[in-house]
Amino acid sequence: METAMAKTIEVHLIKRPDGMPAESDFAFIEKTLPETRDGDILIENLFMSVDPAMRPRLSKGQAMNEAIGGPATGRVIQSKNVGFKEGDIVQHRMSFRQHTLSDGKGVTKLDADPAIPLTAYMHVLGNGGFVAYGGLLEIGKLKDGEQVFVSTAAGSVGSIVAQIAKIKGCYVIGSTGSDDKAEWLKSLGIDVVINYKKEPIRDALKRAAVKGIDVYFDNVGGDHLNAALPRMNLLGRIPVCGMVSAYNNPGALSA
Repeated sequence: METAMAKTIEVHLIKRPDGMPAESDFAFIEKTLPETRDGDILIENLFMSVDPAMRPRLSKGQAMNEAIGGPATGRVIQSKNVGFKEGDIVQHRMSFRQHTLSDGKGVTKLDADPAIPLTAYMHVLGNGGFVAYGGLLEIGKLKDGEQVFVSTAAGSVGSIVAQIAKIKGCYVIGSTGSDDKAEWLKSLGIDVVINYKKEPIRDALKRAAVKGIDVYFDNVGGDHLNAALPRMNLLGRIPVCGMVSAYNNPGALSA
């Protein structure tokens, strides 16, 4: 009697999004897992991250009718690769599928502390933390006690930036788009929180940044950048992390 082949589920892009991505742009596809060959590892994906930076790739770059790529953390469940063993926790960028078959290239073993949730290695101890730390301290050259503005301060990168700035004794202004997120930012000790959906960001920032801005950590571009520029102090710095205000309008990014 033949043994049934193992099945897995992948998320495929089946239509280029027009503006905000919709459920109809994607499909769950059942696939048969190929056999593990010499040099291969089979990964059971445990956590996947949906990041704003993925949006431009959905318009150009992401292959159609194939599993969407992105960051993931998983566990090796089969290994015929001397560099990995069953049970290894790994990270890779072939994420939107239940299982990933790989030859090991682009897969990194994670020396995870069992006392720390694995999700932290996809956020503050992962790419988000790396971007926040490098962008604010290496690119932004943040100094203790400076005036800092962070757009989308409740986001995966912005929230880390805001907290690092507070640790450095800075006066921190953060923008966000909901009351719940605003309350959470206040609980972190952010000095001024702006809900840009309730008040034009230019007006709110003019009122909040009475001493100007030394470092603007830009995740948004657009109206937030336009509002920050007149408020920048002499020798101020603007690390540009993202332009999420334009991500649903790919033409704006190439204009």
